[in-house]
Amino acid sequence: MAVLTSTGTLFSISIGVPATQDEAGYAALTYTQVGEVTNIPEFGANAQVVTHEPLETGITQKHKGFINYGSMSIEAAYDEADAGQILAETGVVGANKNADFAMKLEYQDGSIRYWQGKIFSYTENPGSANSMVSTTFQTEINTAIVKVAAP
Repeated sequence: MAVLTSTGTLFSISIGVPATQDEAGYAALTYTQVGEVTNIPEFGANAQVVTHEPLETGITQKHKGFINYGSMSIEAAYDEADAGQILAETGVVGANKNADFAMKLEYQDGSIRYWQGKIFSYTENPGSANSMVSTTFQTEINTAIVKVAAP
């Protein structure tokens, strides 16, 4: 894989989860693209630090604890008619407020990242002079990230 710019990156969501936690399971779902996305922050596995401090040595030992795959505050220009934004909002206050979502990130080279999570917030930002009305929705990742190489 060569280096990439963010231009052409697509973010999509699907209500429900795949039958299997692999490429085939995720690919079998139907996704709705979220339009007007302007920023997708970093995400990925982070191990919690577990410390042990034996009196005998006086040295703090560090071990890996639980894995947290992170959260994402996805930003977009607000579009009340965008099907993906409408679906994301239902993950907070609508019919899908307790639902798990499958999420898909596709880079310009065709490589894909899949995961599952919930949507915890959906906010609007009217902004200031010379800015777009925007929206941000907070997702929390609950599974490992499934990476699919570019074709």
